[in-house]
Amino acid sequence: MNHWLNKLERKFGKYAIPNLMVYIIMLYGAGFVLNIINPTFYGQYLSLNAAAILHGQVWRIVTFIINPPSTSLIFIIFVLYMYYMLGVQLERVWGAFRFNLYFFSGMLLHVIACLLIYLIFGMNFQMGSFYLNMSLFFVYVALFPDAEFLLFFIIPIKAKWLGIIEGAYFAITIAAGFIVPVGSPLWFSLLQAGI
Repeated sequence: MNHWLNKLERKFGKYAIPNLMVYIIMLYGAGFVLNIINPTFYGQYLSLNAAAILHGQVWRIVTFIINPPSTSLIFIIFVLYMYYMLGVQLERVWGAFRFNLYFFSGMLLHVIACLLIYLIFGMNFQMGSFYLNMSLFFVYVALFPDAEFLLFFIIPIKAKWLGIIEGAYFAITIAAGFIVPVGSPLWFSLLQAGI
């Protein structure tokens, strides 16, 4: 695997975007401002919507990434800072090419997942970049398990414990997806709860 990545890096490394996370943060910021100006614009024209993509709105394959991780002004500042910190640290460890490859592969897999959900189950599941950002967090936890975050700016907690908590949440989400029938009242309740 490493040999394959080294060959790709030698061939395409010059096209890597250095400091990619800075540009991603700027896109999130633009998405946040757009959401303040017109809250429905993203959902109507930019979100990752499989039905719209299959009907010719192919720009959605790229524009879905500007979905801000929060609509709260205070919370978005902290979230964007955290994403910036994670992305910059991962780029330092991997290098610009590998970080670009990881991020853009994640975007591509989001598009494929969205299209497959639509084609197989008939559900028009509009995906944002939440899972891509969470995958960055999991990679950070794997590489730096002893890094500390200050929970509520006071309580130091190691990254590995945050990763375990987030992993448990994802396990519950996946289990609920297989156990609860699609379309049932419980399914809609779990969907509203974010699971």
